[in-house]
This record gives sequence, C-alpha cells and structure tokens, in this order.
Amino acid sequence: MQHYLVYTLYLFFIILMIINLIYMLRGIIPLGSFINNILDNLMKPLLCPVRYLVKHSILKCIRVDISPYIILIVLSYLQAVCKYFLV
Repeated sequence: MQHYLVYTLYLFFIILMIINLIYMLRGIIPLGSFINNILDNLMKPLLCPVRYLVKHSILKCIRVDISPYIILIVLSYLQAVCKYFLV
C-alpha cells in the first residue's frame, strides 16, 4: 500500500513539473488565452506562497519573477525523495 502511495506522489510531482515547464515556456512560445488561463489557474496555488517568500526574503531586490524556477527545484527534490523510497 505504501509503495502505491509513494508512486502516486512521484507521478504527481512529474505532472506538476510538466505544468511548471509549460508555464515557464509560455513567455517564449505564444499560447492562446484559453491555455494561459488554464495555466494560471493551475499554477496560482503553487506560485503565491513562493512569491510571498521571495518577496520577503533577501531576493526582494530582484525584479525578475524566479518563483517558477524555485518551484522547479523543489519539485525535483521531492521527486528524488519519492524515487529514493521506491527503490
């Protein structure tokens, strides 16, 4: 049972990473407004806490939004932890 739970979390983190990568690429590749709205609705719950932390940290002087990159690093770490428990 625990193996299935960890595997499900592992897949969930992969899906979130893919959504985050598409969110990051939307500035380069023009997407339709419908897809942009869907991406905004999916990523807003993840981006708001990270943006708050970045805004109130030492990185507040940076004018570039680095929250998607921080989320990518955190998701990579969580995926690696799940992969460790799968082996």
